[in-house]
Amino acid sequence: MVTEKKAESRYDFFIDGNLFGSKTIRYVSRILILYIFSAIFRSFDLSFIDSVRGSIIRSQAFSLCYVVFGLLVWEGAVWLARSVEKWIGKEQASIRLLVLCSTLVIYGGLAAFTFGLLYAVMDIWLFNRYEAWISFREVSYNMNFGLFMFYLLILTFNGIIFYYKGWKEYQIKTERLMRENIQAKYDALRNQIDPHFFFNSLSVLTNLVYKSADLSAEYITQLAKIYRYILDKKFDNLVTIETELDFLDSYLFLIGIRHPDSIRFVAEVEEKVKDRGMIPPATLQMLVENAIKHNRFSTNEPLLIKVKSEGGFLLVSNPLRKKTIPEISSGIGLDNIRKRYELASNMSIEVQDTDEVFVVKIPIITQ
Repeated sequence: MVTEKKAESRYDFFIDGNLFGSKTIRYVSRILILYIFSAIFRSFDLSFIDSVRGSIIRSQAFSLCYVVFGLLVWEGAVWLARSVEKWIGKEQASIRLLVLCSTLVIYGGLAAFTFGLLYAVMDIWLFNRYEAWISFREVSYNMNFGLFMFYLLILTFNGIIFYYKGWKEYQIKTERLMRENIQAKYDALRNQIDPHFFFNSLSVLTNLVYKSADLSAEYITQLAKIYRYILDKKFDNLVTIETELDFLDSYLFLIGIRHPDSIRFVAEVEEKVKDRGMIPPATLQMLVENAIKHNRFSTNEPLLIKVKSEGGFLLVSNPLRKKTIPEISSGIGLDNIRKRYELASNMSIEVQDTDEVFVVKIPIITQ
């Protein structure tokens, strides 16, 4: 976070801060750049070396005209770029760049034409010189070079810098949205652990304390692992399947204390899949919790929940024994898993619901 703020401050300094944002430094920089351009432009006009004294006065008059006119053109280009961007702000980036550059090139051509006419009139009026008028009238090489100078000036210092600023703003906005997205996913993940589960766990612990101190200690340890897992993985989009299975063991331990010998869990996952395969955090826990909520089970007829790796998927299955009076459920477990897969990859889960078995196919994301 600190590094990001420093990066943003450096960016603000470059575009909106002291270098280009402070009016004094901004205009001093523009005047210096325009004066350098005027000196380059003068070097292509041999009429400036006719006489020493006349050349100095005429050269400075030319530079003054160039700088003043250039400042006006520069401000106009900034206004034009913002107006065009506002007008086509919803178009694709490539179209916006093409339209903006084309507009600035046309604007630069008109500015060069206007400057040629303005300076030709000033040169005749102040110095009785007609070279600039002849150059303007015949659209000579000097005029073409002047057009290039304005094009370079306007396009580079307005178009490129303008889009650089927009690109940086887009990056900052994207990073902010990513952080908000991660936080939202964490909140959704945390909410999947039913609050009643926590209170029920404490109720079980209360009764367990009087029966077995050792079992109570183990119960507390496993309960702490569950909530530690949620806290540790709150910013992770994906976790290894092995990590998820370890978390599921802690969850099943608590379920086993509440429903002894009523829930059976079998995992048939290849070792290489455990090590390299990844899934969103708490995915298996949500599916196991749904199976327990919506199906009947007892000591004589335990519920078998099976996880198997097959063909790039994890298959989580259980026999379908719907409860006569189903538990109240938020119904967002599968939807939450679907959305997190959409955010983490281009894959999606598959659900197979028959009269006998309920199967959820979880895509395995490889590192």
